[in-house]
Amino acid sequence: MNRPQLEQLIDGIGVTKQLVAADQCLFRLGDACENFVFVRNGQVRVELLSSQGHQMLLYRICDGESCVMTTACLLGNNHYTAQALTETQVELMLISRTAFHERMKESAEFRDFIFDGFAARLAALMQKTTELATWSVDRRLVAALVHHAEQPGAGAQLTLTHQQLAVEIGTAREVISRRLSALADQGMISRQIGAIEICDIGGLKQKLES
Repeated sequence: MNRPQLEQLIDGIGVTKQLVAADQCLFRLGDACENFVFVRNGQVRVELLSSQGHQMLLYRICDGESCVMTTACLLGNNHYTAQALTETQVELMLISRTAFHERMKESAEFRDFIFDGFAARLAALMQKTTELATWSVDRRLVAALVHHAEQPGAGAQLTLTHQQLAVEIGTAREVISRRLSALADQGMISRQIGAIEICDIGGLKQKLES
């Protein structure tokens, strides 16, 4: 289901549109879930926060996607177990808890959209869990660099900090700094303030294949 189809499907059930600036918190650990959240435009990251204050990326929500954490909380009547932060300005469409459950009962199309998104996100989370359990920090870091370098519109210079990479792959910033130094010594990247330049994307891909 594309975005116009979804908007037509939920039209008339009390949708609230909200524009949120970048670097804002949408929900925190322990918050009650009062609305179904659909990202119309923009990008949001959902991450875990440990008792020591360490962050780990779970997933990102982009244009035309819903938040599986929100869906799980609404279906299970639970509070949030993670936090969500806007990475860009985002336009949200919010559906109240009551309207969400009513639409789930009434519309097979809406249920399909919800459960298809839930299944896809669950599969991605299981893949991430597998990577955390079986991949070394070095491999996860290289995979993250290749992923960012291959995004549409990405150039050789990636606007990424050591802390952002640490959150993304689930480790400490100091560990990332040491691993990046090793990659720089091998001539595969060049470190800059607030950025990383990819010097040998082929070499990075070979590391993933070895």
